[in-house]
Amino acid sequence: MAEERTKGEQEFIDQYTRSLTVSWADQCIRGGSIPDVPGIRDTEYWEYAMSKGWITKSDPRRLTATGFKTAAAFLRR
Repeated sequence: MAEERTKGEQEFIDQYTRSLTVSWADQCIRGGSIPDVPGIRDTEYWEYAMSKGWITKSDPRRLTATGFKTAAAFLRR
């Protein structure tokens, strides 16, 4: 992440990105990949998910096994 973030902001980015993995997992299961929604790849949430290894680096973009596990864990909360 380009900017210096407070601990609270970092925690929000982590938790919100985890919530996004649920939607991305659904999109992967239904359509085979995460749709290329304009601007999604320019967000800190996408960048964070990539840094955590939750999204594949190849196209089409999909959640990795770790990404699916993250989404499932978020749903179990």
